[in-house]
Amino acid sequence: MEQTTAALAGLLAFAAPADTLAPYGWEARPIVVFAAAGDPRLARQMAEFAGAAAALRDRRNVIVVDTNEGSALRRRFAPDGFTVILVGLDGGEKARERGVVAGGVFNDAIDAMPMRRWRLDAD
Repeated sequence: MEQTTAALAGLLAFAAPADTLAPYGWEARPIVVFAAAGDPRLARQMAEFAGAAAALRDRRNVIVVDTNEGSALRRRFAPDGFTVILVGLDGGEKARERGVVAGGVFNDAIDAMPMRRWRLDAD
């Protein structure tokens, strides 16, 4: 799949890279959306993220969309249908939800992470 970038209310959204989330390691917390090509839930999910763009930016999230049924990301995370996964700065899976979720669904989980708490305490 060719990598593309789209502006989502000032938030970056990417088509899934060919094989890795490494470019985001220790820089961003990817939220990976797994959907079948043409799934109408993807547009609804992206609208949810657009509505929460400021909070997502503040938490250093990037949205990664994977519609490639044979992708390395699918092999790594083994999503079951339409799935949204939060990946931490360390590259590990931190939370998983099925179906369309609210744009800020992972805010509490992120705010409880040690590096996020350290950053909030430092501010």
